[in-house]
Amino acid sequence: MFSELMGPTSFRVVCRWVLCLALVIASGVLRAGSQGAPTPADEVSQDLPQVESSGEGRAKTYTIRVAAHEVVVEVIALGPHNLPVSHLKKDEFQVFEVGKAPKRLLRNIVAFRAVDPALEDDSASRASGGFVVNASAGCAMSFTRHYRLAFNPTLRGLTGGKHEIVVTTSRPHVTLAYDPEYYVGISGAHAKPKVRDDKAADQALQQAACGGRPEVPPSIALNAHLIRTAERDPLRISVVVQPDSLPFLSMSNGTRKIALDYGACTFDAGGKALTFVKKPVERVLNADDYAQVMGTGFPNLVELPRAAGTAMVRFVVLDRATGNLGSTDVMTTAPPIATSLAGTASGSTPMQQPKISAKMLRGEAPGTFGSIVPKVGAMCGDVYELKNGTSRLPDYWNHLGTGEPVGAVYTDSLKVPYQMPEGIPGLTSRTEWFGIDYHGKFWIETAGKYKFQMFSDDGAEMYIDDELVIDDDGVHSLEKATGSIELTAGMHTIHVPYFQQEVHAGLILIVQPPDEEWRVFDVRKFSPPAAASSETRGDSGGAADN
Repeated sequence: MFSELMGPTSFRVVCRWVLCLALVIASGVLRAGSQGAPTPADEVSQDLPQVESSGEGRAKTYTIRVAAHEVVVEVIALGPHNLPVSHLKKDEFQVFEVGKAPKRLLRNIVAFRAVDPALEDDSASRASGGFVVNASAGCAMSFTRHYRLAFNPTLRGLTGGKHEIVVTTSRPHVTLAYDPEYYVGISGAHAKPKVRDDKAADQALQQAACGGRPEVPPSIALNAHLIRTAERDPLRISVVVQPDSLPFLSMSNGTRKIALDYGACTFDAGGKALTFVKKPVERVLNADDYAQVMGTGFPNLVELPRAAGTAMVRFVVLDRATGNLGSTDVMTTAPPIATSLAGTASGSTPMQQPKISAKMLRGEAPGTFGSIVPKVGAMCGDVYELKNGTSRLPDYWNHLGTGEPVGAVYTDSLKVPYQMPEGIPGLTSRTEWFGIDYHGKFWIETAGKYKFQMFSDDGAEMYIDDELVIDDDGVHSLEKATGSIELTAGMHTIHVPYFQQEVHAGLILIVQPPDEEWRVFDVRKFSPPAAASSETRGDSGGAADN
């Protein structure tokens, strides 16, 4: 159960708090190439409290964050054969707000950065919170060279709801993949309380926590960490609503009253929901509490029953007056050594396995498509719910025909034998019309020719270093496709887009290294030596830039 609200934290506020807006990217991805001449920039002034000028229109504080009304967009530039282009410059991009009149408003790019995940750990700068936002296709961005650009929206672009943008490039023969919408939470000062019965509110909270599908995109930034206790004690987790999200709480209407619903769903290592607990939290802040909250955020200490097998807790916070949501995941155990394995789905009919895959999987239970529990070094797959009638692999790069991902799964290997699927726990209950776009990297110790075989139902492809090695697209029962590639010693990338249409599903990938036997491809068997991991962690042997 939940404890009472904590008092003010002991952190010292070192300066005045400056208002920030949490802008969270949502929705699908748009393909755009070189377009016509830009329209004049919109010069609407923005009322941002200024503490100290900090270049290119930003305001500076002495807390942790830079306060600014910014939208951050992550963009993949694609050249011939859909290969990432990584040498574009800031002045080759243009960002527009889509408004009523004029239709497009050119915005100034106030920050620009090229990101190569193979050469750097970008997790810190991608951290969720405040105005720092991430693309919805998190797995693709985590393994693909791309660009991060920020712009200041107009006042129209700061109102609550979804807002459309267009990003173009002046570079010929280059297309761009990005999220064309961002979402702003409703300000508490302008909120119209949602009227709903308790049952409907509980269902919405549970769906967001255990099902992974909130009613609206998250706009409340949360920070949470596990407080270590004895194994038999309840789980204790500190959850803090970040200061830059306070405008999206009802307290910003001047009453200083906070009324939130907290929901918590626990998951096992395989991503299966175990328990759900909810608790309303209400508090009227006095002057001292209000000053402390404005500087360090709104804290709450959460206690949960320690269910056996709990590996992760997902917290969802709902502001009752605005309907704004916040969500964050907390690991409760060390990262699992292996992705949880499950037997053949309940109620499914065991099917005959392809001869070679049966040999590879002898003595092992069938694998899942992955777990929602993050895992270091594993392949990461963006999960999509597809339109009925999908007969070819969707364009996951651009989310054409897919909408935004519903979440991500992690797995060390692809070994899902022919079976009746039961959905992906914690993300979607769909057993048909879903797709997964897997990305990962692996280390080659011995250079040479590597042979691959892939069994899939329905379509799938496999790319190594952005080069197509296996093409088994289309609608079909479980069938074998083969390919081979010469690999140099060092780090390489793997990309496996897959989709499931109807009835049975399956996805198995096996590999034969030089002078070795066939075996299931497992990234743990292709991990770099400790020394090489830090020195050449992402030196891919992939294709050159375009």
